[in-house]
Amino acid sequence: MGDGLETSRLRLRRWRPDDLDALVRWQSDPVLMEHMGQDSYTREESEAALARYLRHWDEHGFGLLAVEEKETGTLIGRSGVQYHRMWPDDPEVGWLIDAPWQRQGLATEAGAACIRWAFDGLGFERVVSICTLENLASRRVMEKLGFAVHREVEDPRLGLLLWVHAVSSRAWRSRPAASTGSSSTAG
Repeated sequence: MGDGLETSRLRLRRWRPDDLDALVRWQSDPVLMEHMGQDSYTREESEAALARYLRHWDEHGFGLLAVEEKETGTLIGRSGVQYHRMWPDDPEVGWLIDAPWQRQGLATEAGAACIRWAFDGLGFERVVSICTLENLASRRVMEKLGFAVHREVEDPRLGLLLWVHAVSSRAWRSRPAASTGSSSTAG
């Protein structure tokens, strides 16, 4: 992966301590966090989340990435490959894009770059993506990226039913070309 992943419009890179303010802003927005299992996070909870992101990298050599809009360098979200506590068997590809940047195909573009990284860079044979039934926007992104519903799991901590979607490396490579942005490159 080098310094990160790039697409035609995005740069995905490792988190830095100075990213905390953007993370706090996103995670304190109840509309943006509507489908994340918690309406909003305190600054301390966001600090703990950033520490988890960094620790995942230290423990596994991969994880969530900060997503920047390439032209301006604006931090607009997060995406990446990480293990989800409710599904530890396969790494999860996930995304969160700040509200002003939504509905532009950026979650799909970031997700596609992360799936390629998971398969081509990290050597995984299957990845999952997890959401609530009500998260229609993420479900549409998953469909565009070739994921299919794999199974449901109950999250006892959050009291939510989660849908686990999966795509194999073979299915990803054999799917019809989709509108997922330009191919990513290691930066």
